[in-house]
Amino acid sequence: MKKLFLTLVGIVAAFSSAFAMNPFVEFQPVIAGGNTCRFNVQGGIHEMMTNNIGLGAGVGITEQWNFDNGPLIPIFVRGDVSGKMGNFKPFFSLDLGYAINTENTNCGAVVVNPMIGLNFGKVYAGIGYQALCWTPKNANASNCFNLKIGYNF
Repeated sequence: MKKLFLTLVGIVAAFSSAFAMNPFVEFQPVIAGGNTCRFNVQGGIHEMMTNNIGLGAGVGITEQWNFDNGPLIPIFVRGDVSGKMGNFKPFFSLDLGYAINTENTNCGAVVVNPMIGLNFGKVYAGIGYQALCWTPKNANASNCFNLKIGYNF
């Protein structure tokens, strides 16, 4: 599964290398779920393929606020659709990827994170629902709502 998502990230990066890519950085201050409070910092590249459709890829680090456990390293691809409604610029994005567990390398998680939000120039914010589906077949899933704040360079 890890190889599949790393391959997807490579394909998106190779496909979009013909376009001028824009870097981004994001911060998720609280992810409430799984009886833990975590934060996530991630960055990547993104490009609008048309006026309303964008593709990107990124990597991040997710850690508990008390730093009790080893961090997760999410690697993801992103697709998004944006529009304009008056002065508002709403968007919908979907991140798909794999989170590498640095504490137990035999256990990772498939990451699915749809999000809706608003663009404010180069700054954006949104609310999403993150699902971590742990890869061992007998493992549970962690699902939670999250807030994401980002900046496009």
